[in-house]
Amino acid sequence: MNRFGMMAILIAALFLAGCHTFSGVPHMKNALITPEELKPGDTALISVQVKDRHDIVRRVQGVVVEEPRIVFNLRDDGASGDKKAKDGVWSLAVQVPFQAPPGEYLLELTALRSDGTPVPIRDKRGNVSPLKESLPLVIRYEQE
Repeated sequence: MNRFGMMAILIAALFLAGCHTFSGVPHMKNALITPEELKPGDTALISVQVKDRHDIVRRVQGVVVEEPRIVFNLRDDGASGDKKAKDGVWSLAVQVPFQAPPGEYLLELTALRSDGTPVPIRDKRGNVSPLKESLPLVIRYEQE
């Protein structure tokens, strides 16, 4: 086989491997907080579905952007609000503290690898960023 033929085969193999790799990139979907509006004392269920064909995601962590000390470690082990172990739906039931201030916040969910670093993903433009989803977190006091 000539040099041109070898080069064409190599390019085709790289293209096909790239397509296969891209389709196997982990992603998050159906992220939600139930109920959508919370009041102090409510129990909220935080959940997100993670599609991860290559088992890269080992943890999903939620951080309240406006108060980064508030961290939630979602679970996929059938406990603490997670309905079924190892189904790819990461969840956590949490009680809203009675001293929680009312307002609108942003909860950022990040997929983490086994070493605790964010799972990097490459978008269609070639940019690399952490695998994240953001959710509105609304706390209201009851109207009397």
